[in-house]
Amino acid sequence: MTATCLCGAVSVTVDTKPDFIHDCNCSLCRKTGAAWGYYSSAAVITSGATAAYMRGDKPNAGVEVHTCPTCGSTTHFELAPTFKAQHPDADVFGVNMRLFGSEELDGVEVRYPDGRNWDGQGPFGFRKTPITISEATPL
Repeated sequence: MTATCLCGAVSVTVDTKPDFIHDCNCSLCRKTGAAWGYYSSAAVITSGATAAYMRGDKPNAGVEVHTCPTCGSTTHFELAPTFKAQHPDADVFGVNMRLFGSEELDGVEVRYPDGRNWDGQGPFGFRKTPITISEATPL
């Protein structure tokens, strides 16, 4: 499956649907407009130049969010270099699944983490019941 940003300058390709999608309500996810599917870095191919942003409001930001510098679409995230240095075995690559059409994501569960109220320690809670993407319930 391949998706592009709004202007088409950046593409993201994955071989499979994600196991689930997180539609988080933390400030980063809300303001970037992303709903994340998670993959290993080897399972994702990106092309095109992106601009990377690492949040400055958290002392230990874990990811760099990538956007298209032309149209501003959020495309993916990669683990931040400082996080990778502290966790060398970690391999998580987030893809903004809102780039894909709902028909491509049919059958995937969407979960709603309560990132706004998560303190960064331990598991987070969820703010509502998950849904499964279908024609009647698109992403």
